Amino acid sequence: MKLKIILAIFILALIAIPIGIYHHYNAKGDFVRVEIPQGATAGQIAIILKEKKVIQNPLWFKICTKLSGAAKMLRSGSFLLNENMASEEVLWRLTNDSGVELLKIVIPEGWRIEEIAKELTKRGIILQEESFINIAKEKNLEGKLFPSTYFFGKNTPVQLVIKTMLEEYEKNILPAIKAIKTDFDENQILTLASIVEREATYDDERPKIAAVYINRYKIGKRLEADPTVQYALGYISEEKRFWKSRLLYRDLKIDNPYNTYRYNGLPPGPIANPGLKSVEAILNPEPDFTALYFVADNTGRHIFSDTYHQHINTVKEVRSK
Repeated sequence: MKLKIILAIFILALIAIPIGIYHHYNAKGDFVRVEIPQGATAGQIAIILKEKKVIQNPLWFKICTKLSGAAKMLRSGSFLLNENMASEEVLWRLTNDSGVELLKIVIPEGWRIEEIAKELTKRGIILQEESFINIAKEKNLEGKLFPSTYFFGKNTPVQLVIKTMLEEYEKNILPAIKAIKTDFDENQILTLASIVEREATYDDERPKIAAVYINRYKIGKRLEADPTVQYALGYISEEKRFWKSRLLYRDLKIDNPYNTYRYNGLPPGPIANPGLKSVEAILNPEPDFTALYFVADNTGRHIFSDTYHQHINTVKEVRSK
């Protein structure tokens, strides 16, 4: 039975080439993961493949399935295909491949590109950590790799992983940015949101922390945000991690454009990948909030101050406890 299907698909391919299907064999696009539900008909599968841009002509796919007698051989599951494939090749894959075993991975809010790459490699989802980092940085995707729960197959192409995370960003973050008029552009919003993400522990404080940094920015005061210095320092070999646990005075003096203790304005770009709540905090900062300073109070929360004098006294109180 399978031999007959193979021969039928081969014959169909020979017939298709002269009538213009040749383009499909030479112009494959990006990798894409396709979910085929159990019990789906050839027509339903054709629609799914069309929506994922795997095939261009659903009718031809159905004709191939009908003529080859492969309708009952189509498998369900998760398949790793390409955009712009030939229907005959897709049909072969869906009748012979076993699908992809999916691995669950959770990308937390506030991770930087390198942390994401390391975890993906550790889980066996990608093979080359450096490839992920290089591509993401070349495309300036820091801040746009949406933190969420994902399901990928083992040894998934790096380009597909990045594409999937970017699509989630475009689905979850971009609409929020476009919905609210603000003086900041997309990069500035993500930059401020990434700082808030690294500072905040409790959601109710995000709009307040956002207001502090926006207030400082608008009056031309340096942000003096510790996370930007941590980002500039990079990987801390002594601690075997990013985000140095305790900044020293000499750390605040490093000459790096991300060091907001040394340079005015915003850093060149995001320092991490923020979640939706931190982005919303920048878009909707705490109204009529005049604070310019804050300090952690040893519980994960922060105490806010309007003046430097108040701030210094608060710092002394916190340290004394």
